Amino acid sequence: MKELLLQQITTKEQELDSIREKYQEEITKERTNILKSKSKGISKSLYLLGFDFESSSARTPQYLEFHRIFKKEFTVILKPYTEEMLIHKPNHFDISGFFKLKDGEIYYFSIGDLRWDKGVMLIRTAENYKDYTGGSNNFIAVNEDFVTNLLKYLKCG
Repeated sequence: MKELLLQQITTKEQELDSIREKYQEEITKERTNILKSKSKGISKSLYLLGFDFESSSARTPQYLEFHRIFKKEFTVILKPYTEEMLIHKPNHFDISGFFKLKDGEIYYFSIGDLRWDKGVMLIRTAENYKDYTGGSNNFIAVNEDFVTNLLKYLKCG
């Protein structure tokens, strides 16, 4: 009886492994399609934020990919409204920087540690590109309405 049960367990484990492999293949296909798409806004960044970020004492390929894609999407969104933009190099699971609107107003922005706090961007006015304490803290949800809410906050849209 024990041998029969062990055989059944082995069979079910093999079936489960096969299902996990098929699931991973589907995720890989979906990821490829989304990241290669010509979409506008921050849809690629939102897709990547939908996954849990691997915790590590070093920067992971997953975090570096998010940083690169978010930087590109964020820059494209703000390009029509900005004079200059400084997005800091990859740090440790966060992303931050400054940008200067065409009217001369400077803003600091930051998305905290993506492993735990990835749903909100802090944004505030700044005196210059070294002013990390600046004006009042404001928060914009990083979701499907992010671009609309960001441009509304900046009075650009």
